[in-house]
Amino acid sequence: MKARRDKLRSRGPGVSWTIVGIDCATQEERTGLARAVLDDRGHIRVERVTLGTAGESAAALVGSWIREAPAFVVAMDAPLGWPSALGPVLTKHQAGKPIRDPADALFRRATDSFVQVRLKKTPMEVGADRIARTARAALLLLEEIRKQAERPVPLAWRPGIDSGAIEVYPAATLMTRNLPAKGYKAQTAPARKLRDRILERLGEELDLEVSIDLLRENTDLLDAALCALAGADFARGLCVGPPDLARAKKEGWIWFRGTGQKELFQS
Repeated sequence: MKARRDKLRSRGPGVSWTIVGIDCATQEERTGLARAVLDDRGHIRVERVTLGTAGESAAALVGSWIREAPAFVVAMDAPLGWPSALGPVLTKHQAGKPIRDPADALFRRATDSFVQVRLKKTPMEVGADRIARTARAALLLLEEIRKQAERPVPLAWRPGIDSGAIEVYPAATLMTRNLPAKGYKAQTAPARKLRDRILERLGEELDLEVSIDLLRENTDLLDAALCALAGADFARGLCVGPPDLARAKKEGWIWFRGTGQKELFQS
């Protein structure tokens, strides 16, 4: 497919980025992985999609992909931190006593509120939802990736400059492209039509060297490819950064592409 080129802010001419998208899960067999390459012209080529148990562990595979990469982004679809107010409140709490702090302050991160304001969609709250188990598994996976890669994999905070891991949200990546962000994962005919629409649109941005049918039928792999696209948005310097960096470094930050020219390079 012929991919559209977006403006690229990167480390300089001749530098390509290795982009890894990870659709995180508590079970490795449900962990989707996508490997892509972003060149200095803004061209994104998706070279491989697979599940975490296909031949070797997810951490070993991702580690091998980024070990020698001059620049890389590991884009993970899971919270990488918890609300900053939650820990201190729970530390002092005694069973049976009331908690008077507002629920949003305890269970919702700044980035969750930011996504809700910008895109009118609230991510699952790691402080309250079952997604906390996936977050824990994602952090363990990230630590194992660091060991397998035999190099530092810090969280990245400067789009278009930093190599490292980032938190992404496929729904946000879809919504910034005016694509449906819900209802596309079911194994029904209407959901497959939504996936066809998503894949047709992604074909304008990505050169897919993987089976379209595989992405259509396996939503773990489709979401991994969407994570890779979000990682490429970060590497191109197209993402909106946190207004409070210190808080974001404590809680984590969901990176997604800005929807207006003013936003694109504020980071």
